[in-house]
Amino acid sequence: MSGIEMKQYALITGAGTGIGRALCERLIKKNHEVIGVGRRPAPLEKLKQDFGKSVTIVEADVGTVSGRNKIHSVVKKQKLDLLVHNAAVLDPVGPISKMKRREWQKHFQINFEGPVFLTQKLLPCLGTGSRILNISSGAAHRSIQGWAAYCMSKAALHMSYECWKEELSGQGILVGSVKPGVVDTAMQEQIRNLDEERFPMLENFRSLKRNNELLDPNTVSRFLAWLLLDAKPEIFTEKDQDIRDEALKPLWDVSNETTE
Repeated sequence: MSGIEMKQYALITGAGTGIGRALCERLIKKNHEVIGVGRRPAPLEKLKQDFGKSVTIVEADVGTVSGRNKIHSVVKKQKLDLLVHNAAVLDPVGPISKMKRREWQKHFQINFEGPVFLTQKLLPCLGTGSRILNISSGAAHRSIQGWAAYCMSKAALHMSYECWKEELSGQGILVGSVKPGVVDTAMQEQIRNLDEERFPMLENFRSLKRNNELLDPNTVSRFLAWLLLDAKPEIFTEKDQDIRDEALKPLWDVSNETTE
């Protein structure tokens, strides 16, 4: 068996577009078999078309019990080396005073309940050395007017990282959290099309696009891949790691795209 490189397996939610898609591509290039999960079939089919047998696609909503059961039925007894909770929604946007309870519940089912109970469901597939990564946000740590649901769900997700980290440390399963910065994704396009009355910071986000200050998903995927594959365990689990942390930049920001 000497000289044979064993495949590793990664499950990524929100895999069809943006950060999820970019991370799928990068991990596949690094000899991982990827299970890509998403709610929309078209982006998933494109992912499958582009990478063939290296990716298994699962059309499922992580915010539902049936969706999580479907994901589990695909993974079955396969050992997962990496589990990345990337799927998230922004809506409902607007003041808390006008927020509809059902919309708030749906938001939390996807952004918070999904990662917590998908992790629970897949625990038998995780073992010593496996890494779980939550895609967090600066909104987890500060309020943004109009984004009450998003801020609340990301804050709750951050605490779930803290709790899972303590609970799973004795099993050798590493749990991390990361703030990927403001990334040029479909969610950012959605933000730029919001009504200023519902989201007073609208112009700030439009200016980020105009001034080319949004991060490219491929750059973010390089940071995430470093965390998942190369970061020391104590760095991976230490805190909500931030792509803007200058102390970490020399460790991951080495562009070798032409050789990957």
